[in-house]
Amino acid sequence: MITKGTPLFITFEGGEGAGKSTQIKRLSTYLNESSIPYLLTREPGGTALAEKIRTLLVTGK
Repeated sequence: MITKGTPLFITFEGGEGAGKSTQIKRLSTYLNESSIPYLLTREPGGTALAEKIRTLLVTGK
């Protein structure tokens, strides 16, 4: 059961073009407009090395 103040970990999964980024933007907008604090992350990513790995995985370069 989710109660007020219970932290949630929400993930979005799906193939390329499935709309993950669109849904994340929509949720972020809703949370901002509702003054609900949140932390947006992505994997791999977040550090310089992780960003290089992400670029390699996404682009193959």
